[in-house]
Amino acid sequence: MADESPVGTEYARTRDIVAASAFLLLLTAALLTLLVQAWPPAAGTAPDGRVQPPPSSTVVHLPGWSPRLSRESGLFVVVLAAGALGAVVHALRSLYWYVGNRALRRSWLMMYLFLPFVGALLALIVYLVLRGGLTSPAGGASDVNPYGITAIAALVGLFSRETAEKLRTVFATLLAPAQPGRDQALSPRITSVEPASGPAGTAVVVRGSGLSSATAVRFGGAEAPVTDATDARLRTTVPPGATTDRPVVTTPGGSATAPTTFTVG
Repeated sequence: MADESPVGTEYARTRDIVAASAFLLLLTAALLTLLVQAWPPAAGTAPDGRVQPPPSSTVVHLPGWSPRLSRESGLFVVVLAAGALGAVVHALRSLYWYVGNRALRRSWLMMYLFLPFVGALLALIVYLVLRGGLTSPAGGASDVNPYGITAIAALVGLFSRETAEKLRTVFATLLAPAQPGRDQALSPRITSVEPASGPAGTAVVVRGSGLSSATAVRFGGAEAPVTDATDARLRTTVPPGATTDRPVVTTPGGSATAPTTFTVG
């Protein structure tokens, strides 16, 4: 087909899988170290029993560098590290699922590289939104519960796609929608699903139009991510727990249902 690009369509090689696994594991160790080092110190107790306020700054000990961070700066670092850690959990789960099903395409490796950074940035955005709405103008960093903020940041990184969709939905109601232009994305439409049946792990090609921004394909009660997408075609894999039904493609502009049923089994 003329619409298919050969870039990244082949299966990942052993060295690709090893490199992606090593990158994610090393990044996990680095983020955990950074999270522990940048954690804001708690309030102390004076010899006379009085509660002392927490220190206004802390020293982060890193290889070859020991910067001193204020409590405010430390919270930023903690949020970024926690968001990246949540995204790493997502990436690791996705990696072992696709490797275990022998369905990992090389085009997915870029996602594993950038997902931790996307999770960190989304966590920072949500943190700024929460700080702007949940603390008074007179409040400072000492008023923030680091455990609560870290938990929220990690969940944002773990569910980065859902977070981005929720932020889009919230601000779409607050702001006027942009007027459709010449380059406005087309509504998705499905013309065929190939093959028409198969068990979990089967590679599936969905053809139609407006599919380039597709984020997932639902097979009955189970949802599978999109591994490769163009405007006229996308690739995915039948996920565990899929049931016989008409596949549904989800995009930011809406969803489309296949005209025929995909039989699982």
